[in-house]
Amino acid sequence: MPQLDLVTFYPQVFWSLFLFCMFFLYLSYAVIPKIATSLKFRKRKLAHLANAINKKKDGSSQLLVEYDQSLKKAFEITNALLQQLQHFGGVWVSTTIYTLNINALKNFNQRFLSTAFFKDTNTNT
Repeated sequence: MPQLDLVTFYPQVFWSLFLFCMFFLYLSYAVIPKIATSLKFRKRKLAHLANAINKKKDGSSQLLVEYDQSLKKAFEITNALLQQLQHFGGVWVSTTIYTLNINALKNFNQRFLSTAFFKDTNTNT
């Protein structure tokens, strides 16, 4: 078998180990430090962005509190106006009905009452 020939076997093992060690050293001293540097830079950048986002959140949370307060005040004012409208609307309806009964429907009311009273007196006799 030519693969296990002693003349070529040891040089193949030597060069394989040599190339493996060179590849290992290249990865250890060139590639892995660049990857580590890139990861550290990315970690710092993400931390910086997270701090910036948290600062903006603090400002936006204050803005949300102010918005909620102004919205609450607007709802209170609207509620008060609707209650006034309900009260004045009820008063207006009552006075309008009273005025109509006294002025415009007075004759109709009198005729109705006289007719109803007249019918009662006729049925009793």
